[in-house]
Amino acid sequence: MRKQHTFRLCVKRNQNNLCLDYKEKPNRKVGLFVFQYVSHYLTSMESAAAFIDQFLAYLIAERGYSSKTAVAYKKELERWSSYLQGEAGTSLLAAQKAHVKRYIVWRNKQGIAPRSINRTLSCIRSFYKWTIREALMSENPGQGVRSMKTAKKVVMSVPAADLKALVNDPDLFTADFEGKRDQLLLLLLYGLGLRRAEVISLTPAHFDWSRKLVRVIGKRNKERQIPMPALLEEYYIRYIDLRDQLPQRHDPMLLLTAKGKKLYDNLVYNRVIYYLNRTTSVVDKNPHALRHSYATHLLNAGVDINTVKELLGHESLSSTQVYTTSSFEELIKVYNQTHPKGS
Repeated sequence: MRKQHTFRLCVKRNQNNLCLDYKEKPNRKVGLFVFQYVSHYLTSMESAAAFIDQFLAYLIAERGYSSKTAVAYKKELERWSSYLQGEAGTSLLAAQKAHVKRYIVWRNKQGIAPRSINRTLSCIRSFYKWTIREALMSENPGQGVRSMKTAKKVVMSVPAADLKALVNDPDLFTADFEGKRDQLLLLLLYGLGLRRAEVISLTPAHFDWSRKLVRVIGKRNKERQIPMPALLEEYYIRYIDLRDQLPQRHDPMLLLTAKGKKLYDNLVYNRVIYYLNRTTSVVDKNPHALRHSYATHLLNAGVDINTVKELLGHESLSSTQVYTTSSFEELIKVYNQTHPKGS
């Protein structure tokens, strides 16, 4: 059987390399056309990458976005740019509303969840809002494109009795450095309603013991002050005494690993799950469940929703209203379980 040969035509620009395979050797005219087309394609890709990088620099420097959020935006925009180049045959700065709509449909057919698609759409809108600000475009192609409908997820908070056991049970935590650190970690997450990134970035300087307040740096470097729970000072001192005895030169952050390094996301996540598995039967076991419980329990105690909004560091009241829905759902659940007329 005759061996099938293929001929490869490649164009390379900087770090980009694009190759096309042919069953027959392409003639000079075809080769020249492909070279010009591919060169234009790679030039467009490089231009798109430059605009994306400028946008990300703006988000970090002027909007106070974290590097983690910037990386997520970068992936979304690179995927969008690649779609425009390959599927739509256009460039990042030539996109129209119709392209955005088709992209949403295309992503949906790929099985991407509506919440993820809505995050993508939000990212696209933000990017083109920046292009208008920079006089690169006159219209935002993402504006007016409807977000996908999503089912409202009601997250049940951890019962107050379970949380009391979680923080106070002397047999739950070891007496060594890691045990006392974990106990303080859980109290900070629930007692202050902190996000995972916020608790990781705390330093001893953030604690004002004379005023019993903790200064927290939230999303986009937004600062807020939160009253300390009664147990905090006792648990803090126990932990600090052991922290100061670490043999290694340690990081300035408050919560550290046994090697004196700053905590990382997965460690916090895994420690929270470990302890929640031993104290509660709620389905949602993660650091956010403790923040969620903080908000829900405050609202159930009669704290004004605007006050809860400020304590949580939310920019809009609608973000805080999610917890009022959760609180109502829990009320119905308790009613149905305890009331003689309940189902």
